[in-house]
Amino acid sequence: MRVADYFKDNLIFLDLEASDKSVAISKMVHRMKLADAIDDEAKFYKEVLEREKLGSTSIGNGVALPHARTENVSEIVVAMARLREGINYDDENTLPVRLIFLLGTPLKAVGEYLKVLARLSKILKENSTRKSLLEADSATRIRQIFSQAED
Repeated sequence: MRVADYFKDNLIFLDLEASDKSVAISKMVHRMKLADAIDDEAKFYKEVLEREKLGSTSIGNGVALPHARTENVSEIVVAMARLREGINYDDENTLPVRLIFLLGTPLKAVGEYLKVLARLSKILKENSTRKSLLEADSATRIRQIFSQAED
């Protein structure tokens, strides 16, 4: 399966406002719950923050990939937020984060989950892809950018 296939329009949040990492993740999780992508908002939020304590999920270049294995999803779920303004994600010496990809995976889907994380990371290392994502004007365009990056 292609990474682009995991993106759903109702889980792409353009120009989200957040003052820091916990606020950004909280807003994303709340919108994921509103879209019925997760079962328990509070529990999933806690699981994502617990994973963050193990090590930063910022991959540099203004991108972060927070994620959690959870019982709160029945299939791999990917939400994307483009922040209106960059935030200090963990390290003051890196670029402010503007692109956040939040993943939730069922406990039994570890192999597929790791492949999705690896492919996302590889795609997001491309400067032109990140630039296009920052300029995209719709969820449809975001999905197109990922489709093109995988071709």
